[in-house]
Amino acid sequence: MSNGANNAAARPSWLLRLYTNAPVLFCFCGMAILMTALWCLGFSLNNDADDLLKLHEIRTLLETGNIFDRTLPGIVQPEPYVSHWPWIVDLPYAAFARLVTPFAGFEPALMLASFAVPLLLLAPALYFYNRLVIATGFAYPAVAFPLALIFAARTFFEFAPGRIDYHNLQILLLLAALALMMSRNRFSAFVNGLLTALSIAVSAEFAPFYALVIAVYAFDWIFDREGGENRMVGFGLALAAGAIGLFAAIVPPSAYTAVRCDSYSTPHVTALVAAGLSFAVVPWLAGRRGGWPMRTAILLVFAAASAAALAMLFPQCLASPYASLDAYVRDNMINRILQELSLFRRPDVVLSTGFPSMALLFIGALAPAVICAGRHGRSRPLVILALFSLLALVLAVGYVRYYRYLPIFAGIGLVFVLASLLPPDARLGRYLKSPVPAASRRYTLILPGLVLSVAMALYNLSVKPSEAAVPAGELADNCYSSPFEPEQGWPAGAIVLSPPLVGSRFVALAEGPKVVTIANHPSAKGIERSYRFLDPATADPRAILDATKATHVAICAWRGPPLPALEAAYPFAAGLIEGRPPAWLRECPTAASSPLRIYSYRNADGSDAVCPASTLAVQARP
Repeated sequence: MSNGANNAAARPSWLLRLYTNAPVLFCFCGMAILMTALWCLGFSLNNDADDLLKLHEIRTLLETGNIFDRTLPGIVQPEPYVSHWPWIVDLPYAAFARLVTPFAGFEPALMLASFAVPLLLLAPALYFYNRLVIATGFAYPAVAFPLALIFAARTFFEFAPGRIDYHNLQILLLLAALALMMSRNRFSAFVNGLLTALSIAVSAEFAPFYALVIAVYAFDWIFDREGGENRMVGFGLALAAGAIGLFAAIVPPSAYTAVRCDSYSTPHVTALVAAGLSFAVVPWLAGRRGGWPMRTAILLVFAAASAAALAMLFPQCLASPYASLDAYVRDNMINRILQELSLFRRPDVVLSTGFPSMALLFIGALAPAVICAGRHGRSRPLVILALFSLLALVLAVGYVRYYRYLPIFAGIGLVFVLASLLPPDARLGRYLKSPVPAASRRYTLILPGLVLSVAMALYNLSVKPSEAAVPAGELADNCYSSPFEPEQGWPAGAIVLSPPLVGSRFVALAEGPKVVTIANHPSAKGIERSYRFLDPATADPRAILDATKATHVAICAWRGPPLPALEAAYPFAAGLIEGRPPAWLRECPTAASSPLRIYSYRNADGSDAVCPASTLAVQARP
């Protein structure tokens, strides 16, 4: 074979060269096709009731055009329901739907926005994730990136079609913040300050991560890293300016003094402005006097003073967001939601199908820290990755709500683990080679994660978490994941009392009845009433219907043989589930395959409520 033929054979194909130059594009297409195919086949990658409420919220924003009024129609407890999500979370979907409406109509445009916008947000999220992989120093990031993405797929499923909650936006902003921290661009810190303010305005859920972002910039200044002072001042000024600008954009002037601990309001903007101004002022006060102990002391004084002032001004926000809820709601619903528990309290950790994947995530999350523990493994990007990975692990163990974000960091760690296990002469091992030295022994990166997994298993086997009795309201809500076809043709003024998840299904309909409650904590009063309605301790359930002015009752149906255990524990709820209502309720006709039973009660004027006219053929879904 000639030299020309040898060179042609060794030269990579145009497709391989294109992939090497643009791995994000190829991975985006692959992820988008996969998630779209699963969506078309009816697989739900997240199945979160918040998406249904978000659909109703976006529809309301488009119909009213009022960005400040977050009162959502259709939810009557009978107290008004005020959303704790700011309108900026709805903006991408509302803007997309507004552009498409002239061509497709209102409801189709809204459905298209729910489908397309999460995928559009996926593209920049993958770009920033790829920047993290590049920063860690793999020899061929185009090989390491798709592997990390496979390991982190669970998190990136938050960008699946129909996943219109705010979590995907949070992930995008956090990935951007991480990439900016590793960037040497002189404006990166300033932009990061703006992104930090935006993320906290969206939700304070990621506040621990951004506290670590703030700590990294403070560390650079304290130890006089190159450009550390300029980065800290720029970040602080942008944080303060962004917080004030977003406050003006989100909060109406009439609510400037209002305190809402679960949404962006006076406590949040005060905390961000205090932190930002501290960052801007402290370097000027400290000057070049003293070393790192002096700088640390000055910064801690400002931080302590700010924290004390916030605690004095807003003491009601020191407790959890659910502290103000009635104990009945916390015990019967909130404390039974698995994501609201720690891994120490979940009864389904050990001997479950998810335990092996949990152990794998623990291994990947701890691997960067193991590498950084070595003498020669402390590059700035890897140290930042290790810190955020450890924080994500602690948050995931302590509060399962954060577990969905752990794969972001564990994914890159698992690539390091895979590289350490491959033989040195393996082709994939050469592609995954990194200038960051791995541990000297092949299995050192695995051991900490395995030890933590075994410790978690032993704890849950020896101290078995207690399981409270399942309330009747939860049993009556168990058809939420079933093929769901709510009724249409509801009479004017219909108000449905149902368990919260069923109520979320109704509220997402373009044309449906009003509901007493949905599965979200601002609907706590409605949740309490729907649960007490089915509680055997309630002497007269009709009093609940009268108090809520409900005209109908909707409940998950059981169409099989009688359930003696359910009938003994919850006779009233069992009667409704099995189709044996009391005399003051009348069952409405529903299809034999329907997961619901619907009962009519009476209208406000005392007349009998009319049943819905027909069954909805196609369910509107986000």
